[in-house]
Amino acid sequence: MAEIIFGPFSLDFSATRLLREGQPVRLRPQALAALRALLRHSGDTVRYEQMIAEAWEGTVVSRHTVDVTVSEVRRSLGEFGTWIVNRPKLGYSLEVPKSDELVRKGWHFYSRRTREGFEHAIDCFERGSAECPSDVRTLEGLSASYLALAIFGSGVSAFVGRNFGSAPIEALKPLDIPLLSHLPVVGPLFFRFDPLVYLALVLFLVRLVSGRSVV
Repeated sequence: MAEIIFGPFSLDFSATRLLREGQPVRLRPQALAALRALLRHSGDTVRYEQMIAEAWEGTVVSRHTVDVTVSEVRRSLGEFGTWIVNRPKLGYSLEVPKSDELVRKGWHFYSRRTREGFEHAIDCFERGSAECPSDVRTLEGLSASYLALAIFGSGVSAFVGRNFGSAPIEALKPLDIPLLSHLPVVGPLFFRFDPLVYLALVLFLVRLVSGRSVV
């Protein structure tokens, strides 16, 4: 296997380079090795002893050194750093949401820029949201896909009314957005007034908080 793909990242199997959407992420070689160890056992707890054996190849280091290195990995993953979970006194685990593959598949369909592609993307993002309601990437994908469908005059109100009205409240919780406290009241008003304005607002918030382009 040439590379390990998770979320928007890819790590070459020799653990010499981490990319995010094709762009290099700066990370020390030791941190890359720690990330590879977590990815090899994705979903399982990597105990301190096992991490040292795999990432440090048996060189004796303290647990504090492991903690500092894993913290560096977390920071390098940005908003996805929360996928690395600390197991007190045991070690760490990398918990990639079950929705991850569906999210990547959804954006693949979206990139076709056709009505059929957008509809397939919506299906993927909806299934991803059902798998993991807190995965904000499914919300971003749904918002973008519904807005794109509007270009084709595809009855967005009917699509959105199906099951999208309350989804943002759950998915946006981890983002700590001040406006979120008003979303249960303001959101439905926007939605009833103009679903497209509502979708654009949600998409704007998601991309603003993640530090990416809002256009």
